[in-house]
Amino acid sequence: MKAISRILVLGAALTMALAGAAGAKEKIVVGELNWSGAIAIQSVIKVVIEDRLGAEVEIIPADAAVIFAGMDKGDGSVDVYTDLWMPNQAGGWAKYIAEGSRETVLVNKQPYTGVQGLFIPGYTQDEHGIKSVQDLLDPEVAKLFDTDGDGLGEYWPGGPGWNSTDVEQIKAKSYGYDAYFEPFVVEQWVMEAKLAAAYKRKKPVLFYFWTPEWIHSKYDLRQLEEPGFNGYASDSKKDDSLYNADGCWNHVAAYDDPEWLEKSNIACQWPDAEVWVAFSKSLAERAPKVAKFLSQIALDPGTINAWILEISQEDRDPEEVARDWVEANPDIVNEWLEGTGA
Repeated sequence: MKAISRILVLGAALTMALAGAAGAKEKIVVGELNWSGAIAIQSVIKVVIEDRLGAEVEIIPADAAVIFAGMDKGDGSVDVYTDLWMPNQAGGWAKYIAEGSRETVLVNKQPYTGVQGLFIPGYTQDEHGIKSVQDLLDPEVAKLFDTDGDGLGEYWPGGPGWNSTDVEQIKAKSYGYDAYFEPFVVEQWVMEAKLAAAYKRKKPVLFYFWTPEWIHSKYDLRQLEEPGFNGYASDSKKDDSLYNADGCWNHVAAYDDPEWLEKSNIACQWPDAEVWVAFSKSLAERAPKVAKFLSQIALDPGTINAWILEISQEDRDPEEVARDWVEANPDIVNEWLEGTGA
């Protein structure tokens, strides 16, 4: 009897274990980037995956290098990069995504378009006639942007850990206005607060930014002119359709060389960016429905701008904004989910 009872107990335990395993949800780890557009996108992705695909989503703060490394491992430490700007992340693309690379990271089929560059308030341009980066080579112009009294203007090249932050500092060196301006690298929300304060007092402020973003709806902002982009000269871009050995864009990534600033030269505007959702190739095996959804998601800049406005200016919870939008737009979401059975 004891032997029979023990068998029954073991059988029940095994049944419960199998049931638990069968009912366990796949966990998808999304890297949280520190700008509002990415937070809006990650929230929509989270709602769709959890509500329509039945997986669990964990959000973890991480910079680009950590997210790429996690997706490359394929062990679930990080699975999704929600807002991958190119050419900003050209180094990561060349290492993990491009044909002939490690090819451990996939992207969605349809990116959205973003524009990026240096901006100033419209009133600053109207009053002082500052229209191009060449105008920044005047020390008297630089003094207009000096807020700490050291004689140098300040500019925001981007947030901590952003590839664009490095690029904008390379540009300052390449154009030569680094002799008159110094970068201040702070989080995006700090820069937005600085912009709001400058607007109230009609003070000049110089900063890197992009579209889509809510500030372009709230403020009159003017992008500074730069020489046109004529190709990538970096060795890492030799297989790129935009490669040009004599091109204006020679970028050595900071994580490839400690002398990245000295060895890089970028003296032209950003090409219009293609912005992707990237994900670990391992999801095709671990969570194929999630992988299919991520490959088919197609984002619209105007829609993203509306999400950002609600989150940043109306102080709404990002997940609430995402859920309201998903519920109001079933046709779009169903297109993203086509073939998943959801």
